[in-house]
Amino acid sequence: ARVRAVLDLSNRPHFESDLPLDEEYVGGGGGDGSPCGGDACGGAMPLCGTLLSCEMLHHVFLSLTMEARASVHLELREDGCAPGHTLDLALAAARAYGAALGVAIRLDPRRRGKVASSKGTLSK
Repeated sequence: ARVRAVLDLSNRPHFESDLPLDEEYVGGGGGDGSPCGGDACGGAMPLCGTLLSCEMLHHVFLSLTMEARASVHLELREDGCAPGHTLDLALAAARAYGAALGVAIRLDPRRRGKVASSKGTLSK
């Protein structure tokens, strides 16, 4: 899966995501703990199983965004949509979010210490 994250440390928190978190658990775990909801995987152990629900994954990104007072958009670029695809989505989203946050907090030497805002502040 490929996910693009756009992040702005704007002090105006907002979170948007179009990720299709359409399985109950990250990795597609069924109620029996298997990644495919039964013996369809040949008894293979799930990577996530029923450890993290897709609803909670969305909550993690939402909470992180709100507490950082950032504006974040997670956009799906490519997804295989195979059973268990939410694990790939979760990993791609976390990777993209982290990369975008890393860019956002990096000091830009061209600004020479000035705030990255046309208003001169990020607090109002």
